[in-house]
Amino acid sequence: MNEAASVSSPPAPLWLRLRHELVTPESIYGTIIVSALIVLIEDGENDFDLMVKVAVTSFVFWIAHVFATTVAHHGKRNGREIPLGEALAHAVRHSAGLLLAAIIPVGTLALGSAGIISESLGYDLALAVGVVILFALGVLAFAERGARWYACLAAGATTALLGIAVILLKAVFH
Repeated sequence: MNEAASVSSPPAPLWLRLRHELVTPESIYGTIIVSALIVLIEDGENDFDLMVKVAVTSFVFWIAHVFATTVAHHGKRNGREIPLGEALAHAVRHSAGLLLAAIIPVGTLALGSAGIISESLGYDLALAVGVVILFALGVLAFAERGARWYACLAAGATTALLGIAVILLKAVFH
């Protein structure tokens, strides 16, 4: 064995490991879904009812995604049999972003429903947090690729615009 092969590479920096865990299509999609749910379900709901409905619906979306991913990955792939348990474990890891995306917005709704902040502030923060998360996900996705700072900001602004578009749709249709 040569010396270069025996030396292991240093572990990736924490921000890079977090980026790989958090910046996934599922976390971006989940953030958009949660923002849309907050906008669509809000009609006259108090923050507690809204929080429960958003949390339960997000969980149902996650279950559906885990199911679909499990079915899609179970079976033979490239001549290798993928057992059901392995396909399910892959699906749970793969789909985690859908659940993670709901935590902070649902948490801000919980603060409003608990009276820690006003319900209207809890609602507004839940929507704003979605926009901020989308911005951060866009920035992180481009930062890892070595994009210049202005390209990272443009990517963040572009993904944040999806969240803003959802909020504007509420204003148009309500």
